[in-house]
Amino acid sequence: MVSHTRRDNSLSFPRAEGKQAVRGFVVVALLLVPSVASVLAGEPNGEVSVQDGGSQVALATFECTRGHKVETRLISLDSGAVKYTFRYCGCVDPSHGDERPAAEGNFGMPEPTSANWYWGGFLNILINGKDATRYRLADLRVTETGRRGAFQVIWAHPDADVGLRLLMLPGANHVMAHLVWKPRPTATPTPTSQPQATIKSVVVRLTCYPSFFTTSRHRHGDRHCQTPRIDKHEPEILELVPEKDTYLYFYDTVFDVAKGEGDGPCAALVAPEALRCGRVHLGDYSVVSELTLRPEVGQARLVFWDFTGHKNAEAAAYLKAHAAEDLARLAQTDFRPEAVRRIQADRLQTEAVGLLTAAADDGKPYRARMGEFLTRVAVLKASADKGDWKAEAELTTVLAGSADLFWKLKALATLNENDNGKK
Repeated sequence: MVSHTRRDNSLSFPRAEGKQAVRGFVVVALLLVPSVASVLAGEPNGEVSVQDGGSQVALATFECTRGHKVETRLISLDSGAVKYTFRYCGCVDPSHGDERPAAEGNFGMPEPTSANWYWGGFLNILINGKDATRYRLADLRVTETGRRGAFQVIWAHPDADVGLRLLMLPGANHVMAHLVWKPRPTATPTPTSQPQATIKSVVVRLTCYPSFFTTSRHRHGDRHCQTPRIDKHEPEILELVPEKDTYLYFYDTVFDVAKGEGDGPCAALVAPEALRCGRVHLGDYSVVSELTLRPEVGQARLVFWDFTGHKNAEAAAYLKAHAAEDLARLAQTDFRPEAVRRIQADRLQTEAVGLLTAAADDGKPYRARMGEFLTRVAVLKASADKGDWKAEAELTTVLAGSADLFWKLKALATLNENDNGKK
């Protein structure tokens, strides 16, 4: 399992002897100063830790045909207040082509509890009637950790590149989600065909088992879905009014922590701008919400809460008091990685050239590496500026990897300035 925390900025300088060894020691000492200064400056203590279990491939048991190989991957976001774990699963047997079937679903949430947002598969994204989560992964990686925690998934749907970013803030009790869909170029364009696929419909299907797996445990509950407008219970169907039913609160009056039963309720929110209509099917076991989005918008924003360990009344009170606030924060959030949001390419290049000049001969061993770095940044930023999520994620990685290079050059530049001052 890979745990993403602050990176260890270990240093590796060219080997030095005698006077140069002393010089290298001074460089290391200078490089340590910013870290001490940042501590004294009082960096924010609130952080989100991210754990990526990596891809695990094993023989199928229940997920698909016996003998086939199934890939699974767990990624967790921990805000310090609550930990959410997400599970990707899909059969990678060549017989499936670009599809990745999985009996219990492809994208689940096994933590905080296996109930509520279903551990096997709580999320389906239907583009033109075909579930994107069932297709091969184009990308799955952690994009941020620290001040925010986030990861992204991109699925290669036949008609669209479908991306999902999940993000937590320090101390938050919920996960924010940004969903995008972009039409893919037509595979074999002709003079009369469209240059790209047409997205006719986008439906997000959410599956939860509020508080408890009733039927499988031979118990009977009383499922409810409450919105700011109305409260419905099983076996009804709730037709949503987008501007009024902003949040969906799923609970069970029998399985309430206040009664010593169940794990606690859950909830979801979808920003109304992307929602055309929707309905919630309240069954006596699963509760399925079908959210019909506006294809032309190209994106949607959602929030997921899991109130495991909380009483129904506590969760209801929180949503009444804070759901509007959480919705406003969702609308204002820029889901791009922090490094991408903050980068100023011209300033970066100016700084690099200035450091190489100031480092003089000591900077020569690093010139080629710096040139490659700046070229890579320019290429990735051009794609990132067009909304390419993979380029944004790769740019984040490249920028993080350059920290030691800049620190070395800053130290060498400082030493040269001191040497010149003594002459």
